Amino acid sequence: MHKKLDRPTTSLDECLLEFQEKVHQKKPTPIAPPPLPANSPHNQPDIEYQILQEFQHIYRLIKENGRQGDFSMEITFGELIPIYGADRVDKLIEVLANTRRNGYINYKLKDFLQQDRDEDVVIRLIKTPF
Repeated sequence: MHKKLDRPTTSLDECLLEFQEKVHQKKPTPIAPPPLPANSPHNQPDIEYQILQEFQHIYRLIKENGRQGDFSMEITFGELIPIYGADRVDKLIEVLANTRRNGYINYKLKDFLQQDRDEDVVIRLIKTPF
């Protein structure tokens, strides 16, 4: 019938066995990376996620309390201050500047908003942060 063929032995078989033995003997021990410094930006808890949540919060405030303009929802800066919180005006100005820089809202002013000077500036929604 059929005769079972033996595998020919070559020098490659011997080399393979030697190589496998060396690999198993010299397994490197895993080295843990050093801990990140406390002030590292990689150690901060989801900064981008928090910024996006602020964008979404401003978007909802304008959507719920604003009025329909020519092409989008809009609200004046003076109307938005008591809704967001009169004691947090500086934070509101910072969030509006970041939201504008990322293209979610727009208002006609070249620099930062100021509470007493720019209360009649109209803030318009451009795109949704969702």
